[in-house]
Amino acid sequence: MKHWTHPDGIFIMNIPIEWKYINIPPKSGLIEPPYSFESYEDSVGCFQISCYPLSERGINKTQPVQKNNSRVSWLTQRMDGDGFNVHVYYAQVDDQFCMAKYIYSTKAQDDVTVKNELKKIDVILDTFRIIPLKDRTLSSNLNKYDNFLGSLVASFDLWQKAFDNDAYIELVVITSNQIDAFLRLCIILHKQLEDETNDIDIEYLFQADKEKGFMERKIYTDSYKLGIINDELYSELNDLYNQRNRVIHRYIISYIKTKDILKIAYDFSVIAEKVRVILKSYEEKQFGKGFGIYGRGFELNYSITDEDRKRAAAMVNDKHLLENLKRKFPGSQGRTLTPEESSIMRLNK
Repeated sequence: MKHWTHPDGIFIMNIPIEWKYINIPPKSGLIEPPYSFESYEDSVGCFQISCYPLSERGINKTQPVQKNNSRVSWLTQRMDGDGFNVHVYYAQVDDQFCMAKYIYSTKAQDDVTVKNELKKIDVILDTFRIIPLKDRTLSSNLNKYDNFLGSLVASFDLWQKAFDNDAYIELVVITSNQIDAFLRLCIILHKQLEDETNDIDIEYLFQADKEKGFMERKIYTDSYKLGIINDELYSELNDLYNQRNRVIHRYIISYIKTKDILKIAYDFSVIAEKVRVILKSYEEKQFGKGFGIYGRGFELNYSITDEDRKRAAAMVNDKHLLENLKRKFPGSQGRTLTPEESSIMRLNK
């Protein structure tokens, strides 16, 4: 199973690792209910879940308002019709009205896959919890943090395809993005060590469509001011960033040659490894501190497990949502984690 959190941190639940989240954000960028899931392969039905404030919907006095300190008791009903079977589950918990549905074709009602998925839904709903109001901001931030890690791991798939295809401009773009991501994580870990806190400064890890986020130059400068990178590395990063902009914006209107881009891509890869090693050192600085991402429950020589690899594959597949980039789970033929990806997955253990 893998966990899934409401975008605003209102609830959390576990879903099967072989299921994908299928909501497509509208142009507004806002993800709205119902939140829908289905199997990556041979989908026979769709699971949906949503919640609404009781203050807006009104409390149904014929149903109990449950306290979220134990397993939620769900009321059930059927809403079959028009060629579809619909299993409905609902409950009033804390300040939320919660509703889930499983929808499938009536023709498939005797399909063993449908019966198995209905059993999975019972397990999902057993794990469902409303998050206390005071913890919802943290929950939402942790969800964005997970998205950051999944996106970073997914970037290595794009890097590999660019490398295999001699796509030098793509290599420059992706590697510069990875360096930026490594430094953002360094800043988070540095601040946690400095302030002895578990808090995650989420503005470094997430930028909504209409938000003005931190650009690479600021990340370099903040890293330099915090002492994460030295004078030499700071200078190299800024010089390479200038070269990156030349590649992206002036390839056609300048004398730059494709051969030059290959050299720039190589230089970026050298800097990426230097920054990754710095990130690794910050991970190790937190071991045993009792606070921060690595403060508790992490080992210096941790070995990646099959469960870690499954979770990594699921996170990457959820990021790509493309068949040609879909990773296989352990036990089948598929690309394994690189050392860099393994380090990233430790962050999400």
